[in-house]
Amino acid sequence: EPGKAEAEFADTEKTIKTFLTYRKTGPPITHDGQPFGGWSAPETLPAWLSEEEVRYYVGKFQKSGFTGGLNFYRNINR
Repeated sequence: EPGKAEAEFADTEKTIKTFLTYRKTGPPITHDGQPFGGWSAPETLPAWLSEEEVRYYVGKFQKSGFTGGLNFYRNINR
């Protein structure tokens, strides 16, 4: 559903931190109608990830957005 995932990813910094620090086994599956299925970004970044790196990726995705990547998966079976 176009627009729904983009709305869930609107907080680019939280999105990047959440994706880069997701630590559960198996694929990251959303459920219960919650953005990211209830995943959350950590309060403190792990030692291997700096705020500078997060800012770099946030800047890139704020320019390009997530729609291109999302559209790839939306159309994967066409």
